[in-house]
Amino acid sequence: MRKRELVGWALATALMTTALPALAQQDDVPILHPKNQTTKPASATLLVTCDLACNWTLDGEAKGRIDAGGSIKAKVELGQHVVVATTEDSLDKVENEIEIKTPGQTIVHIALQPIRDVRLKAEQQARDKADQEARDKAAREQREKDRQERERVAREEAARPTWTDPATGLIWAKKDNDSNVTWQQADTYCRSLRLAGYSDWRLPTIDELHGIYDSSANAPGQMDIGSPGHPWVQPMTFLVKGNLQLSGVEWSSSQGDVWGEVWSFGFNGNLRQSNPRGLHYYLRALCVRRSRE
Repeated sequence: MRKRELVGWALATALMTTALPALAQQDDVPILHPKNQTTKPASATLLVTCDLACNWTLDGEAKGRIDAGGSIKAKVELGQHVVVATTEDSLDKVENEIEIKTPGQTIVHIALQPIRDVRLKAEQQARDKADQEARDKAAREQREKDRQERERVAREEAARPTWTDPATGLIWAKKDNDSNVTWQQADTYCRSLRLAGYSDWRLPTIDELHGIYDSSANAPGQMDIGSPGHPWVQPMTFLVKGNLQLSGVEWSSSQGDVWGEVWSFGFNGNLRQSNPRGLHYYLRALCVRRSRE
């Protein structure tokens, strides 16, 4: 029994002696770990087309020029990108935000022509508006000039003691005698009149009076419609050319319906009357002369 135990111890000792060098040798061997492999990000191709000649950028980086209707390719990574294109004159610009989710080719169509059309239309509208405003301003200025000219002519005309009828060349006194007169008094008044340097004044014929009637005229005047000894002057408009200042019915130099009567003309109603020469109420003297020119 004792012998067996000794043999066992001897065997164990031999085994330990053999294992120690192996363990020591194992500590000197380096430990191998698997290598880290870097995964390259997936990429795609961007195909950019443009309807007008343009310069374009990708994510803020200039990429050059694209001909009208042409295209160009660029390698990009998956994800968000910004494509900006401007026309060669830099007046029109398009910015597209795109997201590329899968590898392969992604097409981006850049439409600058609609942007240019909108701009050109707006510019044309602005020009048209400016032109219209200029025309309106010129028209207003012309109307103001015309108004001032009419006022100037009216002032000069009002200051003149006579008015010349452009249709007949007859020169008329700007106002009648403004008092009741018989035909003889009216005739004497005109023959004695000295006005505007002329002394050849006379009573007009009934046709000459009718020739200055104008149904569209509204010449301001006044007329005494009272009774003898009780005057009652009323404002009134007369249908007479030249803005003549009348105050009643005007005597003519034409023979009336019967012997001893003379025609008169009322410009407040195109009224022709045959009156006795001695009648004077409402009747006036409006003098005329023929131009020698």
